Amino acid sequence: MGYYTYHEMEHNADEETTLKIEEKIKSDEVLNLAIGEYPSHCKWYDHDKDMLDLSLEFPGVTFILSGEGEDSDDQWKTKYKDGKQATVRVIISFPAFPELE
Repeated sequence: MGYYTYHEMEHNADEETTLKIEEKIKSDEVLNLAIGEYPSHCKWYDHDKDMLDLSLEFPGVTFILSGEGEDSDDQWKTKYKDGKQATVRVIISFPAFPELE
């Protein structure tokens, strides 16, 4: 069956490099499905490897991939640059109840 996640990508590339990135995404079936012009919920188990490869192909560009999975607490962002990555996950917490009088 698999686990579906919605992905969204942003980056800080200049206009010329952005066009090259868009062409790369359009020409790659997996990237196009996950983060192309019309992204969809998809199973993209190799997103870290694929995004690290993309970051190596476009040195100096910072990519941020956001993911929202099927579970309500499965939200994260990963930053990729020059073959390195760092991930942060959403933290859901409830404040303390107010005192009842």
